[in-house]
Amino acid sequence: MASARASSSLLLFTSSVLLFATLCAATVPYAPGLLESFYNDTCPQAASIVRSYVLKYLTTDSSFAGAFNRLQFHDCWVQGCDGSVLLNSTSTNSAEREAHVNFGLRGLQEVDEIKAALEYACPGVVSCADLLILAARDATFLAGGPWWPVGLGRRDSRVSNDLSADGNLPFPVFPFDILVANFASKNFNAREMVVLSGAHTIGRSHCNGILPHIYNFTGGNNETDTDPTLNPGFAAYLKRNCPFGNRDNSIPIDSTSGKFDNAYYKNVQNGKGVFITDSTLITTTLGNSIVSSFAEGDSTFFQEFADAMVKMGNLGVLTGSQGEIRQKCQFVN
Repeated sequence: MASARASSSLLLFTSSVLLFATLCAATVPYAPGLLESFYNDTCPQAASIVRSYVLKYLTTDSSFAGAFNRLQFHDCWVQGCDGSVLLNSTSTNSAEREAHVNFGLRGLQEVDEIKAALEYACPGVVSCADLLILAARDATFLAGGPWWPVGLGRRDSRVSNDLSADGNLPFPVFPFDILVANFASKNFNAREMVVLSGAHTIGRSHCNGILPHIYNFTGGNNETDTDPTLNPGFAAYLKRNCPFGNRDNSIPIDSTSGKFDNAYYKNVQNGKGVFITDSTLITTTLGNSIVSSFAEGDSTFFQEFADAMVKMGNLGVLTGSQGEIRQKCQFVN
């Protein structure tokens, strides 16, 4: 159960939401079959259960905010928002969570704990797919980001495959044009791509995705071959924390890690992008213009991020009699 401190903080959280929701309400319509009120009769406490556990995790480790955001993105970008990223591999199938692009995926055990609490309160009612959407929203808000309403009613997939994840999710080495094409395949434009990249403001990464940025940048197997656009002092910092060949160390992606703000865009402007996909945002006139606008304190970043997350939550949803409501997120029923 959440601690007394978490319970007290939850009351403050809920009060803040009532004041803040009208300011950052998303303007994107929900996919057919999704309703904000979906669990009002069958599990009215669903949202508060998820919220209390997310608060507990962030109180212990603020980097879970980025972990829950990443889980929504890595779920929805592969065959839709259907909880497939949570499934375990079997003897005959390698699941999404084993994909190269999902290296270091965090929050899976925590999601299982939240699901167990939901099953205790409302057996067989709340999907793992909806759990991920709620957790990402709550984690963002608790980290100081926008609040947005979410449509609910997704059901869980019975299918998960690592090749599908590697074939759909963007790798941290993609240049700007490939990133734009990847997002366009999901009907997101270049601006929305830059908006969602802003989730890195609360991210943390293993060195696995950083190494190509600071070693062997042009493919010559050279330890001194670093992206020349990186701020030299920042490149040295990355190399200290990610020695050549070390995939497992981890560092914050943003200088204000744990706080959702626009510092990410300021860092990218100053040559302090952790991934190639960060630094590449200012390599084109279009990307540089968008980054510059979000780096301004009075930008529309929060509102646009909320809208993009709602739009992402509409991707490929299963509703009605499709899929199932898993009893445990790791396994099909």
